[in-house]
Amino acid sequence: MERMLSIKSLFLFATLALASSCSQTEQIVQAENGKPGIFDVNMYSLNKLVCDPFGGGGSNIDTGIKASLYYLNDNQPRYNQVSDYINYGQRADQFIFFSQINVPTRRFDTGFPLETGGTIKVDKGSGTPEALYEYFAIRYSTVISLGPDDDEGEYELALLSDDGAVWKIRGSDGNYEVAVNNDGDHPTKMGCSTYRLNMTRSTQKLVQLDYYQGPRFHISVIPMWRKVQPGQVSPDPQCGQSGNNMYFDEFTSQPKSAYNGLLARGWKPLNAANYSLPESAIFNPCAEGINPVITNFVVEDNYDGVVIARWTTDIPATSQVRFVEAGSSSEALTESDNILRTEHEVYVNMLKPGLTYTFQGVSISDTYGKAISSPVTLQLQ
Repeated sequence: MERMLSIKSLFLFATLALASSCSQTEQIVQAENGKPGIFDVNMYSLNKLVCDPFGGGGSNIDTGIKASLYYLNDNQPRYNQVSDYINYGQRADQFIFFSQINVPTRRFDTGFPLETGGTIKVDKGSGTPEALYEYFAIRYSTVISLGPDDDEGEYELALLSDDGAVWKIRGSDGNYEVAVNNDGDHPTKMGCSTYRLNMTRSTQKLVQLDYYQGPRFHISVIPMWRKVQPGQVSPDPQCGQSGNNMYFDEFTSQPKSAYNGLLARGWKPLNAANYSLPESAIFNPCAEGINPVITNFVVEDNYDGVVIARWTTDIPATSQVRFVEAGSSSEALTESDNILRTEHEVYVNMLKPGLTYTFQGVSISDTYGKAISSPVTLQLQ
């Protein structure tokens, strides 16, 4: 199935293709002060952005997976179906991007780290925001295709997950069909399907993968496929088998014999080369571009709840200020005018005189390289 590209995306890809004809350094150096940036940096505000919280990294501007995060309040039932998390849970207002979905069994106690520091914290009913370690769901949206090392042919699909996960693929009628159902509370389990997927070099399939983490502590999710071969035993002997230490060591995530056996029988986890962004995502803000270097960051109190922040970057980049009220979890990021410059000046308004704030300069280059200055703390007059 081919994706339909919007005018905005066609412009984006054409611009990136043109830029690829010279080195990234040349592209950045040629950018002029006062030039509008290619990307709207306000679309995915950096203080609400999470990049590859389970590891991986290395996304390009048009590859990867966009995801939404859902969580349960303390007074809600502890569901054991991922659809209930999506339908009845609270949707977090942060943006999450992955380069791939490959999470071997591990302990999960790090939460979801934000690009500006700290982790996603939500109020689950106690009045005190807390990090998410359990009772959450992730809806992954992406497009899958063959990577350079994958052969054309018919593929069967499977999911390793702890807890439940459901893999859906959009058909030609526009509806999503369940390809693999591995739902429910369980340790790392291999869910298989009779669903077969015909893949050619031009095949692109819109995919939705819903995963939930029930009670802590283990987490795992790995979509897998293998090309159907003559005489191949199907379903695989491991289908339906589960255990915290069956496929990976639960403390080190090292593969064990059951997982190595899957690889030996032709199973392969999808990797970053198999994922590209759905059209609705526009671009991947977790792309690793050339990072600006911020120097001379200063903040001046202009009275009446207004401060002026100034700094310099070594290459043209956008201008924003992150500010946090002392003793509060409240933080904000000013809106950018999306103009690239090396000399930056931002007015921060609507602050409270007499309170103490911490400020940081934020700049993003034309290749979406990101920089955040060292903090400056100031008590307002």
